[in-house]
Amino acid sequence: MDAARNTTTSPSAYYKECMAHNVNGNVTEPFWDGLPYTNIFTSQTSDVLHQLYQGVVKYLIEWCQVLLTEQELDRRIRRMPQALGLRHFKNGISALSQISGTKRKNMAKLLLGCIVDELHPRAITACRAVLDFVYLAQYPTHDDDTLTYLTDALALWHAHKDYFIQIGVRDQFELPKFHSLEHYVETIKLFGVTNNYNTEMFERLHIDFSKKGWHASNKRDEFTQMTTWVTRRENVHRFERYLKWAAQEHAALQRLLIPKNPTCPRKDIRIVALDHQVPSFPTHLLQYINGVEHDKALYPLEYNPLPFGRIDMYHSFKFSHEGSDDNTGDLDWVKATPTDGGRYDTVVILDGPDADAFSLEGVFR
Repeated sequence: MDAARNTTTSPSAYYKECMAHNVNGNVTEPFWDGLPYTNIFTSQTSDVLHQLYQGVVKYLIEWCQVLLTEQELDRRIRRMPQALGLRHFKNGISALSQISGTKRKNMAKLLLGCIVDELHPRAITACRAVLDFVYLAQYPTHDDDTLTYLTDALALWHAHKDYFIQIGVRDQFELPKFHSLEHYVETIKLFGVTNNYNTEMFERLHIDFSKKGWHASNKRDEFTQMTTWVTRRENVHRFERYLKWAAQEHAALQRLLIPKNPTCPRKDIRIVALDHQVPSFPTHLLQYINGVEHDKALYPLEYNPLPFGRIDMYHSFKFSHEGSDDNTGDLDWVKATPTDGGRYDTVVILDGPDADAFSLEGVFR
């Protein structure tokens, strides 16, 4: 702007010169010019939703669609097995429009598994590096080690990104969303973890405070009604928190929830072993019961087979996240269904002080 001001003599010439350099020519004096202790660049914090998921992940998916073809990527996505925490895109993704951040997150979970045996190793490594960066950037806590992981993932991307240029998918990488990756470590050091300033929070508040309030009104004089509705919701929420405090429920324990009635009541153990393809199920069940009884200092079962021949079967259960409120509906649903082709969700149980902070590092089963 200073250069345009010094080299032009009219407002129209100043406008043209600024616009030629991608600067808004309608602004002659920035609002922050002259403010003490102000660095306008640090006010533009990193944004996981729009920079990572709706930015770099979106680009990666588009490039993989070019390398694999849209039809092939859709075919692979349709055939991905259902699993806990994964969304099943039964019609693929190429025909989707108005893709939300949630859908993009679910696509990111599937992408690497769909390309790992087909694309060139450099393309796979580049995609994995970006996905690693995306997930590392969302850690709820950071230290020097995790920030080093973030830096290493970005360096791995830079080492392999030129493959997309060599293959003709891209001719350059001067993309603002990819440039933003360079500033994540610095931003985290200055302002803390990214969930402090991720716009996804405000997108969610827009639903709770605007859309739901609008639907709850009669669409006449809606602003007053929406304000009243939000105020009442907040009062209810505060009262619920007070009740928990009064009952000294400061932190909810993790809970396992099973259906009220079993899917298959009193099912023969031999049929269970056959349906679930576990021929040694009675033996394993006996060992488990003996282990539980041993912990309770009771006598183990001395006889085999089991003293009972039927058990109740549950094909699913739900569990709450540790420290979460079951009333919020924040539950994961695990299924183990032998019928209709079978569905067995994999559950990784983390057991160790470092497991949560460092991905799957630690003992797990």
